[in-house]
Formats: sequence, structure tokens, C-alpha cells
Amino acid sequence: MVSMRRIKISRFANASLFFILTFSQIIIVSWISISQIELENSIKIFGFFISINPFTNFQFTALLVLLTAGLQIFLLALLVNIVFSNKNMIQIYPEPLYGPAYAPEETPLVEKTIELVTRISKKANIKVNKVFIFRKAVPNAFSLDLFPFPFLRRPYIVLNTNVLEILSDNEIEAVISHELAHIKNGDSLFRLVLSIPRLYINLVYLFIYLQIITGLLNVLFDTLNLGLAVERAIFLVLAYAILSVVTKITVRFLYSANRQAEYLGDYFAANLIDSYVVINSLIHLGQRSEAMQVLLKEIEWLHSLSSDKKPSMSFIRNIYQRFPKTQLNEDIARNLAPQLFLEEKFQELVKYYDIVLEKGTMSQIIGHAVPLLLERRKKFFTTLKDEEQELKPSVLKEKTIDWRRFDLDANRILEANEIDMFIESLVMQPDKMVFEHELFLTDDKDRDHPSFRARILNIYRFFHPNKYEQIIAKINSKTEKPQEISG
Repeated sequence: MVSMRRIKISRFANASLFFILTFSQIIIVSWISISQIELENSIKIFGFFISINPFTNFQFTALLVLLTAGLQIFLLALLVNIVFSNKNMIQIYPEPLYGPAYAPEETPLVEKTIELVTRISKKANIKVNKVFIFRKAVPNAFSLDLFPFPFLRRPYIVLNTNVLEILSDNEIEAVISHELAHIKNGDSLFRLVLSIPRLYINLVYLFIYLQIITGLLNVLFDTLNLGLAVERAIFLVLAYAILSVVTKITVRFLYSANRQAEYLGDYFAANLIDSYVVINSLIHLGQRSEAMQVLLKEIEWLHSLSSDKKPSMSFIRNIYQRFPKTQLNEDIARNLAPQLFLEEKFQELVKYYDIVLEKGTMSQIIGHAVPLLLERRKKFFTTLKDEEQELKPSVLKEKTIDWRRFDLDANRILEANEIDMFIESLVMQPDKMVFEHELFLTDDKDRDHPSFRARILNIYRFFHPNKYEQIIAKINSKTEKPQEISG
């Protein structure tokens, strides 16, 4: 059974293990010296002389760690400045001294957002200094609170406008509550502190690689010693393989800690609002992301038909703006992609080449081309190799569980009994995901965020343990051997 105490302990343990492993690497790297010439007490390994000198570079290492911390803070400050200076990032609370930056038609959305944030933050007893809305067609939200200490706290909450467009008020409250949990738990500082040693290790490893590559190039081009060059090339490959494995193991603990922070945020939101509301908010956010991901893949395929490179980010953003703001259906995204793509291409032609089109001409041309492109896309999937068959929409659907099948009254909201049936289907089919785009993500151990499937199951089995146990018992009664169910 899920335990929040266990998750908190696990998060602390994962963060501690990450620090221990990272600190151990810092010490070891500080002790090791790689040289092209023989030194006292050194041993030769694949053309390099390796010596271990404990504590000889301690002060230098400490200085580098401090400089790396400063660099990380500087990069974060730069990123924050870039994000919050974006013309589409609008501060709505408190209103800037120079007046509101949002358009008059956005007033109802702004007022609703302020009212919801104010109400939920008071209910949670968590102060929020600033609230922003970010004009974006993709659903997202985040919080920022780098100094979670008395008198220094200035937490921000940012909500993409698309979150406000696709979710009900209760579901928006669930998203806000999740971000308040991150503020309460000091997750912004937590992530910053964890990222500093990781950045340092990456920089040190880069320095090691440069040392080895320099030694390899020296013998290859200066002394023309091919035998020694081969040895040093082998050393480079081995060093890269070993350091990659060590880094991957270390980062897994960091990712685990970050995933557990998301579980804690979900728990806080479900406890403050309602578990079923949080589940519905996750479903709708995931379904919107699904539609946008499908749209992106279709646009990239359409763009690949020409000799151009990948579509620019501005081109993609314009396509996103044309896509209906509340559309959650991935099949509609597939069918709309050619039309939106061609409309954007025509707009570029008109804008940059002063082409004048008679009224209705563009619509007529696009209307003729869209069915042909859809048919061409359909034929494309029939030409895929065996190892590429998993890209076909029909195959993707077989690997997912469509929550809409359980929406019996077709109101786009799963009621309690409908969620029960949905959860039962998830538990019975542990190899299936909720959304197609999550099938292409790496193994869960290498991900910074848990899957929607895992988050939904964790909420349900914590807040409805009896129902969850009944589902497990029902499934186990149908099998000869009891099975262990995991999120």
C-alpha cells in the first residue's frame, strides 16, 4: 500500500544517495592525476600514467565546487530572467506598477485565476507573492521559490493559459494545489542544490575527456606512434563507458527524488481538493499533451516531404496557436495537421514574397491537397519496416488504455464509478500506458517525472485503499497465481 511517509523517506534517501555518490566521485576525481609522462608512484594504463594523490588538490577542488555553484546559480538566474521577460509571460497578481499587461478580453480569465489562487492558497495556508499566466497553447504549470526561509520567501506560481482553458475550476484548483505543495516542500531549492554537484561532475568529466583526447592527438599527429594511439583510444572508450555507467547510476537517484516530489504534490492536492478531481485533471492534462504531441509528429512528417530541415520553433508555435485551444482528441489532431501545416505555409508565402491570392483560392487549394496528404500518410505507415511498426497509430492504440471508453455519459469527466472501472483496467493491464506519447519515453527509472499512469494509480490506491484491495482481490481470483501489481 502507498504510504506518504514512505515516499518522503524514500525521497530523502534517494537525494542522500545522490549526494554521497556525487561527493565520492568529486573526491576520487580530485585524487586522480592523468599524465602523458611518467610521474612518481604512477602506473601505466593504456598509454597514460595514472597516479593517486589524496588531498593534494583539496583546496583547488573546493574552489571549483564553489565556482560551479556560482555558475549554476548564474545560469538559473539567467534562465529565470529569460522566461519572465518573455512578452507572453504576464504578471496578474499583484498588478505591476505600470498597469495590467493583459488584453481586455483576457480580463475574465485573469480575474478567475486570481480568485482561484487566492482561495486555495488561503485554504492551504501558503502565501504566494506573485501569480503569472503564460500565453501558451500547451498545458503546463510551475512554481518558483528559491529561498524557502522566513523573511526571504517570494514564491511565484505560473499557469499556462491552456491549463485555464481546458480544465474546470475544480481541476485548476488541483493544479494550483500541486504547485503549492512544491512551494511548501521547498522543491525549487531542493532541485537547485541537487543540480550543483551534478554540474560540477559533468564539467570535471569533460575536462578528463579533453585530457585523454589531447594525449591521443599528440601521439597521433606529433610522434606518429600508432600503437600508443590505439592504446589511448581504448583508454578513452573505457573511461567514457565507466563514467557513463557511474553517472547513469548516480542520476537515477536524482530522478527518483524528483519523481517522488511529484507524488507528494499529487497527494497534497488530492488531500486539499479531492482525489477524483486530481485524477480528472491529470487525465485532461495528459490528453491535451497527447493531442499536441501527435500534432507535432504529423507536422514534422509533413515538413520531411520537402528538402528543408526540421520546422523552426516559431513555425511550430504558430501551428500550435492555430490548433483549437480546447481540443483533446489525438485523431482530430492527425486529421487537422495537413490543413494547419498548409495554412501556415501559405501565410509565409504571402508574408515574405508579397504573393496576392484571390479570396477563396487558398482554401480551395488546401481543400484539394489535404485528402491527398492524409492518404499519403496512410500509405506511409504501410511501408514501415517490422521494427518500425510500433509507430503506427493502430499499434499505439493497442498499447494504451483509452480513458474515454469509461466515460459512460460522454461528459468528458470520469465520475467515481467510472474511475473505479478505469483503475481496474489499468491494474489488469500493467504493460499498457494511458497516453501514446509516454510509450516513447525511456524507462521509468530514467525519467524526471512519473508517468500519468503511475500518478493516477498512486492517488487512487492511497485515497481509496479498500476499493483498490477489492480490485486486486478480483483480479487475483481470476488467476491461478496471485500477481503483484505495481504503478
